[in-house]
Amino acid sequence: MKRYITALLMLIMNSILFGNLAYSNENIEDETNTKDSIKLITQPEISEILEINKQGDDTLITFTNINLKVGESGIILRDLSSYKAIVASVVVIKLEGTKAIAKVSPFTQLTQPYLPTPNMTPETGDMVIFRSFNNKAFLIAPNEITYKNITEKYDFIEFVSSDLLMGFLNSQGKHDPTPKLLPKACNEYGVGLLFIVGSKDIGIFSCQNVARIAKYKNTLTDTTTKSPFYTRTNFEGGGSLTYSLSSKKSKDYFLYYDEFLKD
Repeated sequence: MKRYITALLMLIMNSILFGNLAYSNENIEDETNTKDSIKLITQPEISEILEINKQGDDTLITFTNINLKVGESGIILRDLSSYKAIVASVVVIKLEGTKAIAKVSPFTQLTQPYLPTPNMTPETGDMVIFRSFNNKAFLIAPNEITYKNITEKYDFIEFVSSDLLMGFLNSQGKHDPTPKLLPKACNEYGVGLLFIVGSKDIGIFSCQNVARIAKYKNTLTDTTTKSPFYTRTNFEGGGSLTYSLSSKKSKDYFLYYDEFLKD
């Protein structure tokens, strides 16, 4: 965990040093320039809280819109002179011209149970940082050929082995990677993005909340499937009662994952 936090802070400082990286106006759903568009999603984006409002039990913050998408998740960071502290997590819920509105929630990524939890709330002027973990991704693909094609094409992303995602599911006694389980796996390995290959499309999701932030067309050269996704490991529950009772809808690979990609 320590190395992930150190890497995060180094990434943040580099972003501050070299300035915000602007997003282009290209539509990622257009196959043209798809690679460049995806590369932009991996670049950190930094803004500053302009306004804080309460809406019932929710805390909402407003900041300059830096071409983010609804559903993208980030963090609030505060400069405490001698060090920087993570205050909370945020998810973009609305875009209003040059402004974005995000909902605040507790920071759970890279949790360290043996350290005290900082008791801080957002303040005007705090930094809002997005895509800090987007250089790492899980890839759910139907077969080895597809898996290798995508990881080689987008070699600027560190694709965390699908064996580890399978291992996480096994540890939970589950077969299907559900929207509830996937964020837990991503938090476990400090992963920011999730790629899911469907029958006709590839979706890119914010891994902390499984919100789809991009989708583009994809033609499969190999339509064979492995359940729940391509991995070098095999697991059938080891006789576990929890596993035997768990959902196994992903045995029909395309039927299951195409649901994630529906508009």
